[in-house]
Parts: sequence; structure tokens; C-alpha cells
Amino acid sequence: MTFRKWRRAVIERLKNAGLFLLASAHVVFFGARRRAPKNPSKIAILQGAKLGDMVCTTPLFHAIKKRFPHARLVVLGDAVNQKLLHGHPEVDKYIVIGKSFWSAARVLAREHADFGVLPLPSLYGLTLLIAGGVKAIAAPKIVGGYSPYETRTYKKLLRAVIAIPHYNERYVPREYLRLLEPIGIKSDDTTKRLTYTAEAKASVNAFFEKQNIAPERDVIVGILPGVGGDPIKRWAPEKFAAVADYLAQKHGGRILVLGVGSDAQEVEKMMRAVKKETSALNTLNRFSLEELKAIIASFSLFISADTGPVYIAEAFGTPTIDIVGPMYENIQPPQGKFHRTVAAPREKPALGILDNTVYNAREARRQSEDITVEMVARVADELILLSRNHEISAR
Repeated sequence: MTFRKWRRAVIERLKNAGLFLLASAHVVFFGARRRAPKNPSKIAILQGAKLGDMVCTTPLFHAIKKRFPHARLVVLGDAVNQKLLHGHPEVDKYIVIGKSFWSAARVLAREHADFGVLPLPSLYGLTLLIAGGVKAIAAPKIVGGYSPYETRTYKKLLRAVIAIPHYNERYVPREYLRLLEPIGIKSDDTTKRLTYTAEAKASVNAFFEKQNIAPERDVIVGILPGVGGDPIKRWAPEKFAAVADYLAQKHGGRILVLGVGSDAQEVEKMMRAVKKETSALNTLNRFSLEELKAIIASFSLFISADTGPVYIAEAFGTPTIDIVGPMYENIQPPQGKFHRTVAAPREKPALGILDNTVYNAREARRQSEDITVEMVARVADELILLSRNHEISAR
């Protein structure tokens, strides 16, 4: 172990020890957080993970508002997810978890939440809910698997809250919903829901008009070749280009290549590999997150590796192809008649959802590289046929 890694590990241990002591002190002075209210008036949900995980948390919003329509719902997360949930009709307030733990805790404390939910194991998140004065908290206890985020201190702290089993290798959004059972909500509705502003839709319409694209006429295919900085999920940009060429030639597809800063290299490689006669537009960094939601909702088909925007597409009913590579195809990716996952033959996925830190890198890469263009093109044909037969409703 290098000195830098050793130093980082020591700092992390000290940080975790401090969080545990803080949470324990709150429990000693103010009591455990295990008594769930029968009729909660203010509910807090802390989702500290990435964009796709937040989309998979939105079924909880709907379940809460359906059962308790007058309850105030407060969501905590990072600044990107604040933009993702902008204008969401079921979220009453969003608290950004920034660099200051105490700033977020003070803002949360002013809400006087009587029930809190932590969808994924996190000592930091659980401590924040406790320090923020949430009176009863439901947090996951992993069953049948391992998560590096379920630390010893986290497990100890679970004794002070309502520990809800989260079964490994089961559908994650459904497992999230189990956290609402202490307040009497039992739901199997894992429908994801997002919204976008009228201004974002107008901007996207103007873009389409400038490019002579008509959603009611054209087969619009969005392709995101980047993997958000996670190279282990990468599918070759040249293969994405070959899929684009195929869809343009066979279906007259208008191809929009999406991405933000960290995707630049993959986008550029894909654009170099696309045939000149293929109608493909490079929209790297072209759209805000609000506009991205609006344009994804307009696509006939969205194709990407397992990244956050594929869940945005699911939330708007846009048909998706999730090239899962080394990921599990049934635990979190979009499910349903208009969603497909593509995986290479394998005994078991190399990466888990809850445990994605220890894996065989060579096997993980093989599981991505063995996915062929033909495999993706075949399911694209199926989804475009459904769209043309009007089995996919207009959005």
C-alpha cells in the first residue's frame, strides 16, 4: 500500500469514527429512531447516490403522495440530482448535500421530519438524518449479499433505527419501496416519474426545427456512447457508430449523439467512425439537464451503456436499449415491454449493484466486449417496429 492510499484509508476511518460518535451521541440524548408515525406529516428521503439511483427512487415519491397526499416530502441529494428533480410535482423541497455536513443538517432540522428514508447503506447519510432530527428512520440491511457501504459502524447504528431487509439480486426500486412499509405503505408500483419545463420543451422544439427533425415523422434515435467516467462499463464507440449506421440505413433514423464533458473522448471516437451518409449530430454539451430530459422524452429510441440517462428515458416512457456489459440485467436496468437489456453469454455478471468495488477486471471487460453490433441491432429492430405499430404511446 502506498503512503497516499494509507493516508486516505486512515482519514476515512477517522471520519467514519467521528460520524458514528456523533450519531451515537444524538441517540443517547434524544432517543432511538424506531417508532414510525401512523400518519406522517413530513417525510425526508436521502438519496446520496448518482442520477440513475435517484430516478429509481422516484416511485417512493408517488407512493408517499398517494397514501399521504398532504404530507410534505423533502428530498436530500447532490446538486446534479436537484436539477434532475427540478419541477417534480411530488417533491416539496430539495436539500443539497454539499461539502458542509452541518449546513445540510441544520436545514433538515428546520423541517422537523417525523419519518426518514435512506434507500442505500451510508453511514454519512444515516448520521445526517439522525443529526437532522428525523424522529423515525428506515434504513436498509443487506440480506444475501455484501455491500462495502454497509460498514461495521453503519451496522451498529442500524440498531437505533428501523432496519429493513434489502435483498441482494432483487429488483432495486422494489426493494426501495419496502422502506415505506413501517408507515403502512405497501406498493409494487415501480414506475419512474420525472418532468421538464415548458421552456426546455420549447428549446428542444427549436433545435428540432433548425435541424429539420419532426418527432411525429422521423425515427429519432438518441445514443450516449459515454459511461460517465466508469470505464469498466464501456462499449466500444466504434460499435455504437456501427449501430447508428445500421439504424440510419434500415430505418431512416436521425441519430443524436449525446454526452457531457467526461464523455468527450467516446463521442469524438464515435463521430469519427460514423459513415458520412449517416445523419448523425454531435450534441456533446449542447443541452442542459432540463433540456436533456425534454429531448430524451422525444426520442423514438434511446441506446446507451448502463448510465443515468437510460433511467431518464424509462421515466418518460421512451423505449430503451441498455447495453449492460458486466452489470446485472434484472436488478436495476429498465424493465417492461418497451425496454431491452443486452448482455453477452456469461455464468454471472462481473459487477453487482451493491457490491461494485471488487471484481475480475478482465472478465468484466470481456462481458462488455463480447456484446456485438448485431445483438443490439436486433433488439433495436423490435422496438422500432413496436413504435411504428403505435404500440408505444406518444409522449
